[in-house]
Amino acid sequence: MKKTDIRTIHETVLHGDLRFHLMVHEYTSDPSRSERVTSHWHEEYELLYLTEGTGTAHVNGRSLPVSAGDILFFSSGEVHSISAPPGLPLTFYAVVFGLELISSYGNDDIQQKYIHRQTTGELLFQTFFSRDAPPYQELCSSLEAIRSLYQKDFSSHELLIKAELLRIWHYLCRYPATEALRVYQRDDSRVLLTKKILRFIQEHYSSVLTLEGLSSAFHMSEGQFCRFFKSQVHMTLIEYINYYRIGIACDQLLTDSEPVSTIATGCGYSNISYFNRTFRKYMHCTPGEYRKAHASCP
Repeated sequence: MKKTDIRTIHETVLHGDLRFHLMVHEYTSDPSRSERVTSHWHEEYELLYLTEGTGTAHVNGRSLPVSAGDILFFSSGEVHSISAPPGLPLTFYAVVFGLELISSYGNDDIQQKYIHRQTTGELLFQTFFSRDAPPYQELCSSLEAIRSLYQKDFSSHELLIKAELLRIWHYLCRYPATEALRVYQRDDSRVLLTKKILRFIQEHYSSVLTLEGLSSAFHMSEGQFCRFFKSQVHMTLIEYINYYRIGIACDQLLTDSEPVSTIATGCGYSNISYFNRTFRKYMHCTPGEYRKAHASCP
């Protein structure tokens, strides 16, 4: 993952490609920030293995303490993020894949029993797997195998990677979510509202965004909006808007030749000094230094 990934809310970039819809991300987070992976969602499924550190995973409004060795599963469309105490390391790798990679072309028993039931919500998977919980060992073994094969040359090992992915899906089906979690996951009104708010910010980041305007747009008082947003996204509204805008600015600094002041204005900052301070806060350098350091990057 690149630093410019910080702007992602709804990831629409394909992980892998249409011919083999899978990608393995290796990620080292920025220890100076508490929000290591900002709130986002994507259509693909994701399995994440925490290789170092401790933190908290936030999934559809739930908070789960995690530490090195834990495995997380994010279903399609689930809003998720990860936070950790500033100053402490947190690294992980993630296997992200499209469901069509393991789906059947026909409406056979495999598709009906194990794929269709999951996509309709009848079959819900667990989110968190610790070392002492089944089927941790099986999931860990398959994830490590996929990671190793992907790093070697995944184009020569697609069949083995797919076989391990099907093995993972088997164990996810065999050890589904508990009834308590099923009841929790059925209540998705908060998740839908969170997605609407994040999408609104994504579509209007270049305009003036205020607490008054957003709370009015979503028919809440300012206090209600602040509490809801912080409980779901685990950042304040201002922190999140700045986080998203700076991510957009990073992309534009690398792809456009426009002056920094023009990029700042296009990202919703009317005060160039405030933009520079905010940029340094998130990227630990000035916009000019960022552009120069990454000028030769592909």
